[in-house]
Amino acid sequence: MSVLRNTGLVHAPPEVVAAALRHTATAETALAAAGVRARAAAGTGELLVPGDELSWRARIAGLPVPLTTRVLRADTTGLSSVLVRGPLPELAHDGHLVAAGPHTRLTDAVSWRAPFGGLGRLADAAVVRRFVLRLLRSRVAVVRELAESWARRRIVVGAAIVRDGRLLVQQRARPAELAGRWELPGGRVEDGEDEQDAVVRECVEELGIGVRPRGRIGTDVPLGDHLLLRVHLARPADGATAAALEHRQVRWVGAAELGELDWLDADRVLVHSLRPLLR
Repeated sequence: MSVLRNTGLVHAPPEVVAAALRHTATAETALAAAGVRARAAAGTGELLVPGDELSWRARIAGLPVPLTTRVLRADTTGLSSVLVRGPLPELAHDGHLVAAGPHTRLTDAVSWRAPFGGLGRLADAAVVRRFVLRLLRSRVAVVRELAESWARRRIVVGAAIVRDGRLLVQQRARPAELAGRWELPGGRVEDGEDEQDAVVRECVEELGIGVRPRGRIGTDVPLGDHLLLRVHLARPADGATAAALEHRQVRWVGAAELGELDWLDADRVLVHSLRPLLR
């Protein structure tokens, strides 16, 4: 098994860097810089989730090599994928994130097994390793540029309010193009306000309940208008009853119902991070 790694520092928190790793443009742009055409099939918007696939076609030693990989993990610790279709016996990618002061250390690793015995190992040493190194360097550069630009965005907070293994969700009443779709409570962080205070204020304004924030969950999510969504786990105050003050309705849902809701795109990419909270 051949393994190559590349490490780089990104001046952004791990949750932002993890979002940049998940973005379809990261894989496509990095591969393009390495001379590879790729198409990322994200089923939930611009961010990849477990189960999404990336199809790409490289030219190695002058020969076209089509491959399809599938995402296994996409969370605050990084992103990993494995080969599901292609000529290699094995291929895996793992991007791992570790906080390092104001930076995040990204270690990108690719492991693979060459086909065709000794001939494959010879081509591996002569051609494939140079291609993989070029790809890994390109990925770190693309992630760095994207994450550091997102880290300067204004923050929107979302609240994942959980009680007795169920999540509180609300259905939009407006604007017309979003009416009927579901989302987590939340809104923009005001000037001079920290994120947890914003979670508490937004839940009072939208639901009429007090909550106790318990820390961030999932990766950040880029939004339009130069905004960045950050979701915080929260517990409702004892005896609190939520009301649809600004929305069509509110509901408590279990893990099995998460996939049935017509979520806003920004919230749908977080469903796989919300599900473990409801077990």
